[in-house]
Amino acid sequence: MPKATFPVLGTERLTLRQMKLSDAPALVALLSDGEVARWLSFGTDKKISRTYMTLIELRMILVRRRGFLAGRRVNWLICDKSTGETMGTICLSPIDRARNSAEAGFWLGRAFWGRGYMTEAFAAVLDYAFGTLGLNRVSAGHFAGNIASGRVQQKCGLLYEGTHRQVFLKDGQYIDEIMYAITKEDWENRKK
Repeated sequence: MPKATFPVLGTERLTLRQMKLSDAPALVALLSDGEVARWLSFGTDKKISRTYMTLIELRMILVRRRGFLAGRRVNWLICDKSTGETMGTICLSPIDRARNSAEAGFWLGRAFWGRGYMTEAFAAVLDYAFGTLGLNRVSAGHFAGNIASGRVQQKCGLLYEGTHRQVFLKDGQYIDEIMYAITKEDWENRKK
């Protein structure tokens, strides 16, 4: 994995680039939406102060940068290609070289839901994972009830592998995680 040059990915409508500290206010604004936060493994559905969210996001940006430099993760900011507007994030984390695999995670601001943006971004990340990094497997999961996230994973060729029962505790409730995965062979067969 390259140590110094961050992989900027482009699609028809999107640019996936490295997060900068100056991106924190836009990310905080998107994450402050309770409808977005309810589907994330971090945070809470409840209203969070913008100051607290800013501190969390600044820390996350720095941790993600260190993780990339160590070869353990790649976290992209998803931006509108024509306007540069921040839309959400997508990542491969952790990248496990011993198993030649990674887990993917993603979220979008509510204003961008239902337009195919995440499917477009995730397809580009899978191309990078298998084509550039040479990984053999990428997995992803979503909270039970987050049907839209499951559809994105299915559209990108991931297959259902099982349910992790009550794996997350969020706002006092245990939540199941629905798991999907795709192998390099699956990805290559989809490209034919």
